[in-house]
Amino acid sequence: MRRHLVGTIALLMVASMVLGACGPKAPPDFTGRTITLYHFGDLSGPYAAITAPLVHGAEDAVAAVNAAGGIYGATLEIQFADTAGSIDEAVAAYDRFTGADDNILFMITYGSGEVEALAARFAEDKIVNITAGLSARGFYIDSGYTFGLGPIYPDQFGLVMQYLHDNWDTMKPEDAGDEIKLAYISWPTAFGQGALTSETRAFLEDLDIEVVVEEVYDLSPAADTTTAILNAQAAGANVIWTNTLAFGVSVILNDLNALGLRDQFVVATDNWGMDLATYAYMADPSYGVGLISAFPYLWWTDTENAGVQYAEGLFAANERPAGEHNVGYLLLVAGVDMAVQAITHAIDTVGWDNLNGEAVADALIDLSPFEALDGVLRPDYSGGSRSPHVSQIRMIQGGPDAFNILMDWTETPDLRPVE
Repeated sequence: MRRHLVGTIALLMVASMVLGACGPKAPPDFTGRTITLYHFGDLSGPYAAITAPLVHGAEDAVAAVNAAGGIYGATLEIQFADTAGSIDEAVAAYDRFTGADDNILFMITYGSGEVEALAARFAEDKIVNITAGLSARGFYIDSGYTFGLGPIYPDQFGLVMQYLHDNWDTMKPEDAGDEIKLAYISWPTAFGQGALTSETRAFLEDLDIEVVVEEVYDLSPAADTTTAILNAQAAGANVIWTNTLAFGVSVILNDLNALGLRDQFVVATDNWGMDLATYAYMADPSYGVGLISAFPYLWWTDTENAGVQYAEGLFAANERPAGEHNVGYLLLVAGVDMAVQAITHAIDTVGWDNLNGEAVADALIDLSPFEALDGVLRPDYSGGSRSPHVSQIRMIQGGPDAFNILMDWTETPDLRPVE
């Protein structure tokens, strides 16, 4: 089944009659009932500027669903809690939400740390967690109800490294040798270290890619990565991977340029690193040119896509500031569409009285593979997977928004952890 948000709304409003054995049957009418989506994330800590567009994308998408009739007449409600980047606060928010509602269908989370901390709780309580925190551990270790809005970080890392391996003659810096020497320079957090696992180390070894240095730096826009870069240079590195976002990527690019070393390294990152938010922290926009990333969704410049057009309409109608025209807003509009599809399918399958998190999790699996928001996102939770396994690879080849495709949609390596 392939429905995007526009199609789902049209189906619920217009498609009206479902043919059954006894003739036409009217769709159910749940007018007056409410379905609550819960989410929590950092709006007052280090990730605040990144989380705000995610929250607003979810809010605008939910409002649009309700304006079009909700889900079979039922109204979506959204509740948010600010955790200020604290895992303890995330756990407390989870406890408050579950204490007030004994039949939660969905929670949306944004960070790897809270995903890992709560994975077992989501599974025990049978609450679906749709998340932007793409932690392999959070998805597969003591888990079961956590589903990603993108491929896990090891899969993204493996995809980009495979691409560089296969295209090294054309991608390598001018004075680099024939072998890829990798520096992993990232934050010391669950997110920052999320790509470098035993599975990815083995994968890199099979590709004859050597990790020559591992460095960490502060989770701060003012972080200094000079020492880490010089250590990478001394170790002979020619590729830098940073599993960060926004200012995490920018401080590396800023320092590389300040040191006059930018041309000595290919710089690559996870999907969150290639975003307009990254430009807010660059000393010069030209520093972004050449950045490579896994890119598991469409972008605002893919204007021929109906889902992108729909998100653009929501963004304009709600008068969101230009700084929020980034990946977070677009992806959460797609994420709400995914939630609407799953809830609708669960109702069709088990009925309203039996609607719960388990039914919604089953619906996500049963729908797979499918498209969210007309293919802006391509989820697939079949075969025991809890993350998509397709992505593009893009490179910045100009100013902001010039996120150009190096490799179109392809399957990622499967580097999920073995429990």
